[in-house]
Amino acid sequence: MGITKRLNWQNIFIFLFLIAFPFGQVIKIGILQPIDLVVGLAAIWMIVKRLEIPKVYKHIGIFISFAAFSWFFSIFIFRQVEVVYGLLYLFRIAAYYFFGVYSWNFVSQKTDNRKLLLDSLLAMSVVSSLFGWVQFFMVPDIKALFVYGWDIHLFRLIGTFLDPTFLGLIIVFGILTSITRMIDDKNRRYLGTALFLLTSLAFTYSRASYLALFAGLIVIAAYKKVIKKAILFIVIFAAFLFLLPTSKNRSVELFRTFSAIAKVDNYKTTLQIFSKSPVFGIGYNNMCLAYQKYIGPQDFTSHSCSGSDSSLLLILTTTGVAGLIVFTFAIGRVIKSLRAKSSFIILSSSVAALLVHSLFSNSMFYPWVMGYLTILLAITARE
Repeated sequence: MGITKRLNWQNIFIFLFLIAFPFGQVIKIGILQPIDLVVGLAAIWMIVKRLEIPKVYKHIGIFISFAAFSWFFSIFIFRQVEVVYGLLYLFRIAAYYFFGVYSWNFVSQKTDNRKLLLDSLLAMSVVSSLFGWVQFFMVPDIKALFVYGWDIHLFRLIGTFLDPTFLGLIIVFGILTSITRMIDDKNRRYLGTALFLLTSLAFTYSRASYLALFAGLIVIAAYKKVIKKAILFIVIFAAFLFLLPTSKNRSVELFRTFSAIAKVDNYKTTLQIFSKSPVFGIGYNNMCLAYQKYIGPQDFTSHSCSGSDSSLLLILTTTGVAGLIVFTFAIGRVIKSLRAKSSFIILSSSVAALLVHSLFSNSMFYPWVMGYLTILLAITARE
């Protein structure tokens, strides 16, 4: 990548992030994610150097400030030292916020840096898909990871993220980028990339990711005025999904119900916790503590303990109705402040995809998703 030709403190953390990204969960060290470490160092560098904060990021900062208030408010709800556990999650989203500012300053240095980063984001989706196919053919059965808290997924692309739902969303971002750039640049190279990513997405068997793709395509079609073509494409892709092999495996059936039932139960539990503090929430992110207090004993090391199967419900529960209003206002202000250029369409379609996807998974606060979108926002804000 061209970024390696001019490594310095202003871009080294972006370079390290791009390198670590496709390796997902497989290089996790205990509770430490390498990309979190990279993002954290970038955030510290940004703060120490007092890099310029663009107006678009200040809107996001408003929500993070409110999330901090909700956490402080939670001290009076739980009155336990374990609230520090939730503070770690707050530090994480704050770090990704500053990482976005760091990325924006890098993009501001040179016009070519925008294209360089956009190409790099697309490359991360492609490489993540390639790793998924390696896993699909070499380790199609990951039941052995169940003892470490991971779900059992058979004959699905899960890649290095060890979860088809999250891999699916990363692939969706790549598809939306490829299609937008194919329309703008009239370059068939992007068509081949899009077809490869579409095939990869199909074999994740992730219904949330399918719906996310459809939402993103509708946004692109609305901007490019090709609604009929988008609908035809969606119909063809949906028909293709019915041709996928299932081998009588319940986990890859298109109309499987067991996972949907589990999500509904999770929604009910989350809303039960929300009812305990509906205005300002239980504090970001004190879900594990709330489970312990209101539902029953939980394992703090469990992957599901600190979240909800819906990011929007997580925001509602942890920051309350007030927090959800602030979040909605912040997103609206961000979109309104950006120019409707090429990367804006990619960002808008990706956000639409994420909003739909986050109805079924806590994908909005997934580190790789936050990192991907904060770089994409930096590209768009400077265009």
